[in-house]
Amino acid sequence: MAAQYEEIARDLRERIVSGEYPPGSQLPMMRDIATARAVSDITVRKAFALLAQEGLIYSRRRAGTFVREHPDRIRLTVRHRQIERDDLGYYSGAEVQHWRALPHPDGVVTRVIEAPTPADVADLLGCDAGTVLTVRKRIIGDPESDSHRQLADSWIADWATSEVPAVTGNTGLGGMYDRIEEWAGRPLVWREEASARMPSPEEAEALNMPSQGVPLLRLVRVTELPGDPQPALSRVVEVQDIRMNAALFAAGYPLRRGQSATWPVTRATANYYATEDNTPSPLE
Repeated sequence: MAAQYEEIARDLRERIVSGEYPPGSQLPMMRDIATARAVSDITVRKAFALLAQEGLIYSRRRAGTFVREHPDRIRLTVRHRQIERDDLGYYSGAEVQHWRALPHPDGVVTRVIEAPTPADVADLLGCDAGTVLTVRKRIIGDPESDSHRQLADSWIADWATSEVPAVTGNTGLGGMYDRIEEWAGRPLVWREEASARMPSPEEAEALNMPSQGVPLLRLVRVTELPGDPQPALSRVVEVQDIRMNAALFAAGYPLRRGQSATWPVTRATANYYATEDNTPSPLE
């Protein structure tokens, strides 16, 4: 049986999703809900906290609690993830061609520091977690929109900073990728992973997004330099940790056919819906 606060949250959630409480509208006061349902203020506060964690509502000090614009009801900007190039160099997708590097609060555009590598990034770079590496930290966004932006931390492999020192400072026209390709005389390749997590207070502030209830869309891009003459013997150059507001952006990827799905395909011979004893599922 659901707890009282869960029942209250479920009722309010249904009213929000149905549009009875549209985006921007104010919810009833907690004390009024508590009186109407004959429960304590603490019970209603727990229900509101649950909805806030889901990203459905937010509070304004001395004003009340309001319904947030929710991704289910807005059209997300889909970031089509492929590497493009123009006269400024490489960029990741046509949707951000006009985006530019924005200054950090202290006025620095690209902050280059030495820092301990996070465990997941270190795993991709092939080093121990906590290894001190060079990281280039940037805020990249639409100059015309305060909310359309991303954080991009480029963790650079130790071998790359040693062999191509330009990547640790002012990289010049085309940026770090051009310097690596000029040095190596061959093209870089990329792969990417998408995930989500809640933002830290610092990330939320930098992205101009709510500090509660809205997750980050996290894209981790791995840059590799194929081996020469054996492309399979590649080296990881950089791991870029990209974070953006998941209430505004989605990532779009092409789904390519694997070797086993090459057309024309082989006729299917097994029943997808069969149970373990091979009897048809009752849903068929």
